[in-house]
Amino acid sequence: MSIYDKLGAKTAGVKARSIEKPAEKSVKTAPAMFLNATQRMDAAEARAEELEKRLKEAEAKASSLEIALSELHEIEGRRRKLTAEEYQELRENLRQNELVTPITVRQRESGGYEIISGHNRVAVFRDLGRESIPAVVRNTDKEQADVNAFYANLLQPHLPDYEKYLGFCMLRSRRGDLSHEELADMAGISRQQVSRLMAFAELPAEAVHLLNEHPAAIGANAAQALAAAAKSGHAQRVVEAVSKVISGELDQARAVKFAGAGEMPTKPAKLEPVRIKVGKAVYCDVRRNDRTIRLDFKSPEMAEAAHDAIRNVLEALAKGMKGGD
Repeated sequence: MSIYDKLGAKTAGVKARSIEKPAEKSVKTAPAMFLNATQRMDAAEARAEELEKRLKEAEAKASSLEIALSELHEIEGRRRKLTAEEYQELRENLRQNELVTPITVRQRESGGYEIISGHNRVAVFRDLGRESIPAVVRNTDKEQADVNAFYANLLQPHLPDYEKYLGFCMLRSRRGDLSHEELADMAGISRQQVSRLMAFAELPAEAVHLLNEHPAAIGANAAQALAAAAKSGHAQRVVEAVSKVISGELDQARAVKFAGAGEMPTKPAKLEPVRIKVGKAVYCDVRRNDRTIRLDFKSPEMAEAAHDAIRNVLEALAKGMKGGD
């Protein structure tokens, strides 16, 4: 008999002792189960938000780079015109301060980049002898680049109404005969404001020719009144009125009277709100009337939470008022 057989015989009557692990306490009550599920969901959402934040930061970092000025090309019609004084103010601002907002460009098939937004910033950098400028590269086609350039300038406080009108004409020529309401929805402004801007189309051809050279001469309100005068048979007086505004002989209100259109409307029609949503829920309504912006939130808590953020934005805009494209 081998040693293994002898050992087996001696231990045959010994029962093996089993060791049981303590069972995990299960969540039995409905409130506890709900709390447990909620905690897991909150943790999962927090992880998802963190991953999304990191992804956006990585995308922004990857898309923003320094581009040599020699590789940048200007596209006619995209640059916002500045007066000599405005350009000098922008130059002085960028001479002393860092460029906070990168320009926007798209890559050209023939090499280099075409500027979508930031033409005046590029011009100033060249004037200052800089060699490169911070830029964000957008993967978009030429048509969309033109549209993006227009929208980038649309809400600039110093963009003349006539140039806004030309931008909407560009949208119509490329996207069919869009209605005023459709243009308003695309731009995020009121239909009434679009209608006033499109009144430039009803001015006499000679007046339009003058505005091509002097786009800031008259605003949309004056254009609307002058267009009405032209329809009433005073087309030549309208041309003369625009010419006198350009020469400085008349201001816009007196030019409207000169053209035989009566009083120029000083108060625009009631503006429809621009609605800001979070999913399907309304966050706030935004109304703008000349120099006033009104925000209507759905609760006092929402208004209070937005107050500091709005103040920070306004302070940043105030510091950058000397800039422009």
